[in-house]
Amino acid sequence: MQMSARIKQFTKEPSAVCAESHAAPPRTFTKVLLVDDSKFLADVLAVFFSRDGYEARAAYGGEEAIAAVEEEVPDIAFIDLDMPNLNGLEVATHLRRSKRAKNMVLVALSGLEDADIQSRAQDAGFDHFITKPVDIPALRLFMQEQAGGA
Repeated sequence: MQMSARIKQFTKEPSAVCAESHAAPPRTFTKVLLVDDSKFLADVLAVFFSRDGYEARAAYGGEEAIAAVEEEVPDIAFIDLDMPNLNGLEVATHLRRSKRAKNMVLVALSGLEDADIQSRAQDAGFDHFITKPVDIPALRLFMQEQAGGA
């Protein structure tokens, strides 16, 4: 079974549409936060990132994600949009208002790919948008591109 993910980078212009992910300036990431109410997916992604040499941490909901960031700010966070209680859009809005976390890279994860959800994610402060199911090779390439290595 082949998995695929579409990865988009949001531009900073308010009226702009999404651009390809390789347009971002190079960044070095060491600490990664994976946020999903699916414990299985969050844990699988944390293991993947750990095996690739990142310091990875999983959080299983919005409140837990905010607590994790308050404890230690990661360089990048992959956040599921569709979570109960505090959804990914609310988490991103909260993080963008935080003085400590406002500059971290935020990546939205969603099973939906329509323009409305992408626009809402961009408005909430996400830098990138990944459509589920998550493709591990595509994630690896994404991280390499962010570091300027692809």
